[in-house]
Amino acid sequence: MDVIERIQEVISDKSMSLKDFSEALDVNYRTMQRYVAGERSVSTEFLQSITDRMDVSASWLLSGAGEKYIQERPSGRDDTDFIQIKRHPIEVSAGNGADGDADTDTGTGHYAYNKKWLERRGLKPSALSVISVRGDSMEPEINDKDLVLLDNTDTTPRDGNIYVVRFSGDVFVKRIQKLPGDQLQLVSRNEVYPPIVIQHPEADGVEIIGRVVSSMHEW
Repeated sequence: MDVIERIQEVISDKSMSLKDFSEALDVNYRTMQRYVAGERSVSTEFLQSITDRMDVSASWLLSGAGEKYIQERPSGRDDTDFIQIKRHPIEVSAGNGADGDADTDTGTGHYAYNKKWLERRGLKPSALSVISVRGDSMEPEINDKDLVLLDNTDTTPRDGNIYVVRFSGDVFVKRIQKLPGDQLQLVSRNEVYPPIVIQHPEADGVEIIGRVVSSMHEW
């Protein structure tokens, strides 16, 4: 039995469809189909997501050795293990800025997240939202059209974290650096994009909408 066959066994154990499984892991459905069909090599991040969100032993998943599940084997899918997080109809810019209408009160659908995964990270479902990213300034960390999970209660900027920020009428997803004199710098991962220095964040009406806590790559 190879890795793909063991993944299929977990899907069967959970009484989930392939689409359910892909949504629970925040993996694009077409990518999941290609994994299962052997058209694409599974990534380390994908396997880690299975162990984290499905409580599957990494040793068993990779080699078939040992117990399959970290905890007691589930008798079937338990929907209470998953929480639906709303996806919002906005795009944030990983580039030079997107329209500043970052409305997180309305939604266009939901993504399922494992409750234990959220609890381990101290995340409250009611404070989370899923939004999409446009642009390449944060590649390779966050790609164009990726989805990101946002903690809307974490609005105090801290060095090194990635936030969604409204500034000068635009909404950005950038890593924040704090500078002397209460200045903020919005930093891109892609070196083609220079940092944006905000000298007077409060006076300039800067709003931290939330911190990026997870991302899902689209292929």
